[in-house]
Amino acid sequence: MKISDSIEPKTGKTTLAQEVDALIRLYDVTELEKLREATEPKWWEHGIVVLLFVSALGMLASGYKLIPNNVAAIHWFVMFWVVLFVATLVAVIEFVLRKLRALRRLYELQSRLLRHLMSQQAAPFRDPSSGDDR
Repeated sequence: MKISDSIEPKTGKTTLAQEVDALIRLYDVTELEKLREATEPKWWEHGIVVLLFVSALGMLASGYKLIPNNVAAIHWFVMFWVVLFVATLVAVIEFVLRKLRALRRLYELQSRLLRHLMSQQAAPFRDPSSGDDR
């Protein structure tokens, strides 16, 4: 006698619906986990902000030292544009990092809402005799 001979196939539309629903949920959960891992903060992201600050200070110091000092008006005019360029660069990178953080928070919120909706939808399929009342 083989093991497969002793297993009776389950019949019924509700059993089939439960199995299909479980497969779809399993696929959705694995996709959510992949997305969560891709969007979670990495250890090196804070280092990028520090590196950005240090490089901005270095660029400002280089700009100040490399600009010819023989005409004061040209010196301060060029220095103004160097400062403006560095400030814009820092602001754009900070803006992008804040948007990424907001997207991560949005992902977490939507994941919680999706889990809640999935648990509400699964309630009719639960067996009341199993005692699983989550």
